[in-house]
Amino acid sequence: MNAAPAHLEAKLRFLEFTIGQIAAAVLGLLAGLVWASQLCPFGGLGAAISGAYLAGIPVAAAFVASQTEFDLWDLLAAIARWRRLDGRYEPGPGSAITGYLVSAGPADAEASAADLPGDIEALWEPA
Repeated sequence: MNAAPAHLEAKLRFLEFTIGQIAAAVLGLLAGLVWASQLCPFGGLGAAISGAYLAGIPVAAAFVASQTEFDLWDLLAAIARWRRLDGRYEPGPGSAITGYLVSAGPADAEASAADLPGDIEALWEPA
């Protein structure tokens, strides 16, 4: 079996933009036009300027996405994975049934749990 050339496996692009980025830019331009001509509460130059800014937001986002390695979907998936982790850090004392002892070296290796304070929860000050 012959492998396909790399350019056939890549996403379809026009001038460094993917189809989704071009669609977002076109929808942004249409939203800016509708805003400036129909929905803007003030008319004239104010409507034209606010419509241009409104249309420029998705166009700027598409341009930045085409120039960087930023992938919004990968970022959102990573955030969702992190939120589902069982061992993620949660601030506060948590629950400590037994503690541990950090020793200075092998001489203190014989230290046991009996050397720990009785109530570990009391070491945390209430917020």
